[in-house]
Amino acid sequence: MFPLKKVVVSMVLAIFFSGCSSDAVVQNPTATPPPKEVTNTGTDQKQSVDSSSSFDKIAGYLQEESNKAFSSHYELLEFTLSDYEEKTVDGKVEATFGYQVKYKNFEKDPDTVDYIKAAKEKNDPNYQQLYDEYLQPKDMNFHLKAVIEDSDSISLYTNVSPKGVQWEKAVMSDFILKK
Repeated sequence: MFPLKKVVVSMVLAIFFSGCSSDAVVQNPTATPPPKEVTNTGTDQKQSVDSSSSFDKIAGYLQEESNKAFSSHYELLEFTLSDYEEKTVDGKVEATFGYQVKYKNFEKDPDTVDYIKAAKEKNDPNYQQLYDEYLQPKDMNFHLKAVIEDSDSISLYTNVSPKGVQWEKAVMSDFILKK
């Protein structure tokens, strides 16, 4: 691996969309389910009119938190929630879903990036691949749970289990690789 400065590594935190037992995720039968996949690019909202207010709060929260965490490192292109399911537990809305952020490196000559420059100088066989991939869009994928608390604040959890589901409290900046 090449040394990377302030780079967010595309992470797959768990087996994406891993199966859950039927009692682990139950959709609230009284709520109108949102569309299975919703994409937000920039500020344009591409959502159908039947999406719930909880879904809207969570989607807005995730986009805002993703921008805070990743926009100083990358150009963020698109935010997508998929397989969204929600239920009410102890009066709180709990939603589980897949979340994808499409991103790319900021526009600049790849040969000015330290790890690519070093690969070129060392005649590394991976240099051309690193160069070619530098400006290509990439995906960050997450399996998340959001809980809307009584005060309308949102707590975020990530699935840390490679097999099954084990939720651990998180914030989007937890997904930035730190030295």
